[in-house]
Amino acid sequence: MEETLYQKNLDDFRKGLGGTPVRAYETYGLSLLYSLSPEEIVREKFRLGARPKGAVDYYDFGVLASRAGRHEEAAKLYQKAVELGGDFPELFYNLGLTHEHLKQKAKAADAYQRFVDLSKKVESDEVRNEIREIKAHIKTLRG
Repeated sequence: MEETLYQKNLDDFRKGLGGTPVRAYETYGLSLLYSLSPEEIVREKFRLGARPKGAVDYYDFGVLASRAGRHEEAAKLYQKAVELGGDFPELFYNLGLTHEHLKQKAKAADAYQRFVDLSKKVESDEVRNEIREIKAHIKTLRG
């Protein structure tokens, strides 16, 4: 299939962001930003200095901090997401992982328990298996 001009520009923008972001923005401005994947959009908002506005933003920035190995920062961002009403399983799962990285077993167990409680609403074999694994892990963390 022939590549469209739009797709070529988007591909070039992505390459530029991976190499010289300043040049990519000088060339394309923000016109292609929202054509990126959700993960890329969050990364670029962070790079551009955008400030989180709600629970999902704090969660997304926490994920970026976690991936970069900045676990203390991630824990603060996840906690802020919780304070702003974030009540979705992924938030608490990642908060649990972060507390484990920080050797905070009790906090990790509490976060994982909240993940389990929120995930019970989802009806799928995959989620039920994950819940079983996390419950076993909680027992390990609590000794």
